[in-house]
Amino acid sequence: MSDVQSPPTRVRWKVLSLVAFASASAYLTRYCISAANTTIQEDLGFDNAQMGRVMSGFALGYLLFQVPGGWLGNRFGTRWAFACLSLYWSLCSVWSGTASMLRNLCASRFALGAFQAGLTPISAKILSDWIPLKERGISSATIGACMSVGGAFALWFTGWLLARGVHWRPIFHAYSLVGIVWSVVFYFYFRTSPVDHDEVNESELALIRGTETDDSAESLPQIEDDRPVSSGLVLNMLTSLSMWGICIQSFFRAAGYVFFVTWFFAFLEYSYGIDKDEAGLLNSLPLIAIVVGSLLGGVIIDVLLRKTGSKWISRSGTACVAMIVCAGFTFASTWATTATQLSVVIAIGAVFSGIGNPCGWAATIDLGGRSTAVVMGVMNMAGCVAGVTLPTILGTWFDELLESGGDWNQVIYLHAAFYFLAALSWLIIDPNQTVDESS
Repeated sequence: MSDVQSPPTRVRWKVLSLVAFASASAYLTRYCISAANTTIQEDLGFDNAQMGRVMSGFALGYLLFQVPGGWLGNRFGTRWAFACLSLYWSLCSVWSGTASMLRNLCASRFALGAFQAGLTPISAKILSDWIPLKERGISSATIGACMSVGGAFALWFTGWLLARGVHWRPIFHAYSLVGIVWSVVFYFYFRTSPVDHDEVNESELALIRGTETDDSAESLPQIEDDRPVSSGLVLNMLTSLSMWGICIQSFFRAAGYVFFVTWFFAFLEYSYGIDKDEAGLLNSLPLIAIVVGSLLGGVIIDVLLRKTGSKWISRSGTACVAMIVCAGFTFASTWATTATQLSVVIAIGAVFSGIGNPCGWAATIDLGGRSTAVVMGVMNMAGCVAGVTLPTILGTWFDELLESGGDWNQVIYLHAAFYFLAALSWLIIDPNQTVDESS
């Protein structure tokens, strides 16, 4: 490493780029099935309720392996753990592309969810280890934005390919190659600790640790060790009002998001009678809007933290206002008369939903301290509960609406309520607290 007076190197931004690309790659394989939903039903003879169980299978694996995924990064290092998980979830996507029976497709999606479960807690740990506090807002936003970029691309491009006669199986296989190549590149470039990376100089290391001579920067917690999850940490999480709040908001924000990445494509087909090409394009609009909102939110919370010095205003206040506005636009979309109008109004609301993404990441890292990976895993588990329950509920509900000719706007009303409840939960979250017993 070079002298401490040298300008800081920028390896942390290369690391952030790799992590962000992993998120896009994961969402590519995760949500291509939503665009292929009705096509798979026609090919394999499934109904909506059965496809709901398939999509819930992914969320169940994702739910059950959140904390184990975070522990894996702590125990064996984020370099080895992240590379292996990306390789395995890509192979699971190949498996999905070969499945012909309901139980095999459910099993492959469960396994995909289990291996992708480490994505969020390990990404959060990498941010904690590599990114200074004052840069975490935009860094968290970048990762969140790339998740939605991957999802938006998967929905649009899969719909575009299906409309041109490409079978869904080779689409799944092609998407799997992205994660396989990424895992190799990541393993050879990344290091778990900035100290071990040959390209990081002393100035960047001081910046990462928060020991550089910048009065506006707060110190980062030291890099996590491989401690097991202690009973003290579990007790602190169970008795923390802020921890309950961060989990409740995670559930309701995820409940709103799940609709767009599971059933919105089919919703547009069923309720407006549009083709797959148009449905894929319109389905991608809310996810693109979330990308814009996530990046905007990252800037907002960093600026507010610098200007006010208040983590509550930066994180909780911003998220509460954003989710209320999102709920309003989601409700207003029911007045639309065309699929395009509906998607555009929902997309406007989704910008504000996206603003809440970096708030959630930053507040969870604040609460987690040295136990960020585990706390992030628990927070994400709460969101996974929505992912497990809603696809099956919506699939059964869709069958009933198709049979009865009911009001499809009921689905939108439910999701507007989700966002409003997410806003309320932010009022009890204090990002100045920490649940880590050693912090």
